[in-house]
Amino acid sequence: MKERIKKSLLNLGGSNLQVNESNKSLENKRKKLFLSTIEDFEFIINRSDTVDREFGINLLRYDDAYFRIIEKLIVEHWGDIISEVIFWWVYDVVDPKNEQYHLFQQKTGEKVPIKSPTQLYNTLKKFKLFKPI
Repeated sequence: MKERIKKSLLNLGGSNLQVNESNKSLENKRKKLFLSTIEDFEFIINRSDTVDREFGINLLRYDDAYFRIIEKLIVEHWGDIISEVIFWWVYDVVDPKNEQYHLFQQKTGEKVPIKSPTQLYNTLKKFKLFKPI
């Protein structure tokens, strides 16, 4: 919640007023962050690949440190399991609309086809792999 709104509400209600963001709002923020993380990560990987393919300039050595930083931050924020799924999606999934990719829930044996980052998010949520809000 924006700090300005929170301060205004506290001024109106006094110091005994508690202002909390709803779980639905927090969930929407988490989903938006997850999807934008994947989108931005895919963009920088594709940009490097395009420069290599079109101009013959391999930026791997240059970009490697940036990728390591990004990967560490993703692991720190999302945890090991979610980050591994993000890395799988970004590095290994090539054409999800035309090829078959699945997430497999070991506990239940359920195999769920994934065709988009939104489906990926919803499946991870269904498998209850995110930290509670």
